[in-house]
Amino acid sequence: MKIQTGDLKPGDLIGHDLHQVYNGLDACLTFEIFEVLSEAMRKENDPSWENIYSFERGMQAPALDMMLRGWLIDPYERQVGTKATRLQKERVEAILNRYGFATWGKPINPRSPLQLKNYFYSHLGLPEQFRFDKGERKVTTNREALEKLEDYLYARPQILSILAARDATKLLSVLETEIDQDGRMRTSYNIAGTNTGRWSSSSNSTGGGTNLQNITPKLRRMFIADKGYKLCYLDLEQAESRVVGLLVWWLLGDATYLDACESGDLHTYVARLVWPKLPWTGEIKKDREIAEQIFYRHFTYRDMAKRGGHGTNYYGTPPTMAKHLKVTTPVMQEFQDAYFTPFSGIRRWHVLTARTLGLHQEITTPLGRRRIFFGRPDDDATLRKAIAYAPQSTVGDLLNYALWRLWKYEPRIELLAQIHDAVVFQYPDDPRYEADILSSCIELTRIPLTLRGRTLTIPSEAKIGWNWGENQLDRPLEKRLWPDGNPNGLVKWKSGQNDSRRRVVGLDRAVS
Repeated sequence: MKIQTGDLKPGDLIGHDLHQVYNGLDACLTFEIFEVLSEAMRKENDPSWENIYSFERGMQAPALDMMLRGWLIDPYERQVGTKATRLQKERVEAILNRYGFATWGKPINPRSPLQLKNYFYSHLGLPEQFRFDKGERKVTTNREALEKLEDYLYARPQILSILAARDATKLLSVLETEIDQDGRMRTSYNIAGTNTGRWSSSSNSTGGGTNLQNITPKLRRMFIADKGYKLCYLDLEQAESRVVGLLVWWLLGDATYLDACESGDLHTYVARLVWPKLPWTGEIKKDREIAEQIFYRHFTYRDMAKRGGHGTNYYGTPPTMAKHLKVTTPVMQEFQDAYFTPFSGIRRWHVLTARTLGLHQEITTPLGRRRIFFGRPDDDATLRKAIAYAPQSTVGDLLNYALWRLWKYEPRIELLAQIHDAVVFQYPDDPRYEADILSSCIELTRIPLTLRGRTLTIPSEAKIGWNWGENQLDRPLEKRLWPDGNPNGLVKWKSGQNDSRRRVVGLDRAVS
C-alpha cells in the first residue's frame, strides 16, 4: 500500500498505520538528507566527511554491546539510598514549610515555579531574575537565579532548602528508575546526538534506565560488577587541558601551556607561574604543599589554578566565573590578568578563533571533524561554543576510538559505560591476570596525536573496585559520602601492583 504523506491531515492515521508511516518517514528522510549532504561534500572535494561517517558507524558495535549488556544494580544499596534520600527530602521540605508559614502563612512548594516567583519577587520584593529562551527574556526561579538571590540574607535559608529539596528529588528520580527484570539498568547511547561528536545518553528503548553519563558520585555505589568480575574506571587525565595546549601549539607555535600540562602536576605548575612571588622550591611535592595553601575563602591556590584555569581557557569572563566559583569579580579579574601573562597563547587562540568564526563561520578539529556555527559570529555565546568545540570534540573522538580498540582487541573485558572522558568495564576478578589485563587496556587507550612535529599522548588512569563509587576509607568520617567508607569502591591502580582487597559481600557488609 502506498500513502501520499503530503496529503495527510491530523487524525487521518491511528495506531499501527500511524507508527508505520512515522518509521517510514524517519528512514526515508534520513536517507534523502544523507544523499544531499554526501553530494555537497563530494563537490567540495573533502574526504573528511567519509572518515567521520565511517568512524561513527563503527562505533555502533561497542555502543550496542553496552546497551544490550546493561549494568548490574545492587538492590540493597539502591534500597538504602532510596530510604535515606526520601527521609532527607521529607526533612528538608518540612523545614521549608516552616519558613513558609513563618513568612507568608502557607507552605512553599519547591517544584512550583509560579509559586516561587510570587514568593520571592512579589511577596519578598526581591529583584526579578531572567533567562533567555529562544531569544525571549523570561522571569525564572531556576538554580542560577536562586543562587544569585542568596546574597539577600533573609531569603538565604529558604533558597538553600529549596535547592536541597530539588537535589533530593533528582536523586530519587534516579534511585527509583525502572530497572529490567534481570536486575540490570540499561541506557541508550546516541552516537551522533551532539554538535561536538560526543555521545549522549538517555533512557532505554523500553522507557527504563536513565542517562548514565550524568550519575552523581553519591549514586554510583549501587552500580556493581557481576559475580566473579571487577570494575575498572579508566579515564583520560586532564584531556581537554592537554588538547587546548596542543591546539595553541598547532595554531600559534606556543608550547607554554602544553608544557605545563605535561609537567606532571598541571595545577601546581600553573600556580607557580600565576603567583611567582610565593616561596616556590622547584620540587613538585613541596610546591604542591605551598599551592594547597588558602588563596581566597575556602579556595587554595591550586583550586583556583584548576577551576579558574579551565573556565578561562573556554573564554569565561570574570563576572561569569566569579558567580560560578563564588568569588568576587575583582578576585577573578586579578586571576585572569595573572593567568594570561605566562599563557598569552591562550588569549591569542581566542582571538584567532573569533577571526576564523567571523570569516568562515566554521571550525575544523585536528581530527577533521568540521562544524558550521549558525549563530551570529559576533555574539559571545557563539564564540564560547566555537572555542570549546575543538578541545571537547577532539577528546570525545579520542576516547571513542580508545573505546572501540578496547572492544575490538581486548576480549577479556566487558564494556559497561562511556562517561564522556572515561570508560567503565568489568574484567575477571582474578589477581593472577589483573595486572596484565589492566596494562593491556591502558596501552590500548594511548593514542598519539602529532601536530606540527609534536606528539601528544593523553595518559590514562585506572581505578578498580567492585562498585562504581569511590573508596573513602582513607578520609575522615565527616568527609565521607558513606559512613563505612565504601570498602568495595574504586581505588587507584598502580602498575605492577595487585589489589590486596577482597570483595565484601553478604553478612560481611556493614549495616547502616
